[in-house]
Amino acid sequence: MITERATVCGHQVAVLRRDPDADDGVDPCFFEADFTVAASTARLIWEGSWALVELLRRERDSWLRELVRGRRVLELGAGTGMLGLAAAAAGGHVLMTDVASMTEESLAPNVRANVAAGGGCPSWTGSDSAVSSGSAAAQALDWLLPLEAQRHPVDVFAAEIVLAAECAWLEELVDPFVATLAALLAPRRASVCIFAFRERARASSTCFVSGEEVLRRLGRAGCDVRRREAVAGRPGMEEAAGGNTTQIFEVRRRGAGADACR
Repeated sequence: MITERATVCGHQVAVLRRDPDADDGVDPCFFEADFTVAASTARLIWEGSWALVELLRRERDSWLRELVRGRRVLELGAGTGMLGLAAAAAGGHVLMTDVASMTEESLAPNVRANVAAGGGCPSWTGSDSAVSSGSAAAQALDWLLPLEAQRHPVDVFAAEIVLAAECAWLEELVDPFVATLAALLAPRRASVCIFAFRERARASSTCFVSGEEVLRRLGRAGCDVRRREAVAGRPGMEEAAGGNTTQIFEVRRRGAGADACR
């Protein structure tokens, strides 16, 4: 395992991630009911997450930092928790979610390693703990199961902001992701999702889905999507399909206002 660190608003967060070049043998979650090839990527930190972390770290005009500060933030497909912990360090009150096996094996341990003992936040529930001026918690959330049955111990429908970074790039993930996000953005629920997408699909791809197709399905589900900006990737991380750029989008339910992102 490799330790990755990021400093946001003067506070350092650190997570353990898998070394893709190491021969780790059988995945510890291989025999879990929710294990999939897609879920096994959760112990890596993808470029889309780093792109949003960099926006949180931006010294001037960090619209994302202002957006999450003091808000109840839900992260979908949180993986190692690097992005969610960075959002907590920026002042957000963050509930990070992933499938149960990955939450137990990777996400929850990383969250526990970063929270301050005895710190809590009244804006979610008593299950989260302080990270700098924000707070963090981890909870299982499976997009293939009804959300109504997954509202405990923390109610995911209480979120004000949703973060999703590179968690809908495989064909098998897109429709469950879109349905989950549309439900979270329903009236009187979260106002906006900040969605990071890095193009990996080629014209011949059958497993990977293009950004255009993901946005089309979001539109079909009743969501409006606006491109916010493009973030350059780290040197050496070019992709044959999409170069070295992550696209950042704002996603809302159709007809909802844009005040949350101003």
